[in-house]
Amino acid sequence: MFVSRSTRHVRRLIVFVHGFRGRAVGTWMDSPDVSEEQAWWAESDLLFVGYRSTRDTITGVAHQVRREIKNFFPAPYAAATTINGVGARGLLENYDELVVVGHSLGRLIARRALCDAAQEWLDSGRPVDRNPLLECQLRLFSPASAGFRPAGTLGVLEAAGALRALEMVLRSSSAYIDLQRGSEVLGETRARTEALVRAGSFDSLKAHIVWANPDNVVVAERYSTDWVDDAWPETSHASVCKPNRPDYRSPWNFVEAGTA
Repeated sequence: MFVSRSTRHVRRLIVFVHGFRGRAVGTWMDSPDVSEEQAWWAESDLLFVGYRSTRDTITGVAHQVRREIKNFFPAPYAAATTINGVGARGLLENYDELVVVGHSLGRLIARRALCDAAQEWLDSGRPVDRNPLLECQLRLFSPASAGFRPAGTLGVLEAAGALRALEMVLRSSSAYIDLQRGSEVLGETRARTEALVRAGSFDSLKAHIVWANPDNVVVAERYSTDWVDDAWPETSHASVCKPNRPDYRSPWNFVEAGTA
């Protein structure tokens, strides 16, 4: 889903990638309705990546994001900025900034897409034109960097054997299997990301991260090459990215600046 700000010059594109069993827009709750009084958001177009987390593979979605981003950045997606064939913003100008935002499993998809974009650029002889993802700013909410970890209510269910029955259903999803601690996908994505960042030229692979506190779903561990992370009290794994209360504007601020 593409949401266009048609009332003024738009400077940036923000790409949202939801997590396991999340929804393209629902995961982010009120993000599309952010106040027009906030100039940074009013100058932003929003792109919500939709995929079926219980059926699609992480690699497949990551490849799709890497390929399709060129249709949305730096030139705006023209078809989404027209009404009855008439451009709503007149002459479309290219975006200046790209921000990629991921939640939980969405983090792994974004990381894979960035790794592949970086490797593709290296393998192609470092051409002048790079994949737009390599110019992005990466923001992650409670990312599944180190895997799934049942704690709290989930831990109680596991101890009681109830989680095992649920897992029999979830394990039909390759994405769920890849989220388990020690999985090959988790390990390889981390190793590749850290190696690429240390090699230079890929600051876009360094993520700003905020965790829910407590987080009863994922292991709260970042990559060694990421920026220093943070945790927000009285938030859950599902709610940390949702600015759905008048007194909880932190998600908006984090996407904008990388800090609360």
